[in-house]
Amino acid sequence: MLSKLRASSPKYNKAITFVNVDWDTFKDKPVTTNRKVPRRSTFLLYIRGKEVTRLVAATDEAVIKAMLDKGAAGR
Repeated sequence: MLSKLRASSPKYNKAITFVNVDWDTFKDKPVTTNRKVPRRSTFLLYIRGKEVTRLVAATDEAVIKAMLDKGAAGR
């Protein structure tokens, strides 16, 4: 779903830096533990260094798109 949305709107790739972390590899490392990432399929949106949105196991395209729109707007 994320790939589809990113491909559908170039603004996402211009405005958002995407970092893909393999949860299976890093589940016990600070990159996930410090951010309290509970499982695979967790999206975190940071704006200016502050977490503003978190989705866990989200599959609804509209919900994921809303998060990306918020990130692209920088709010």
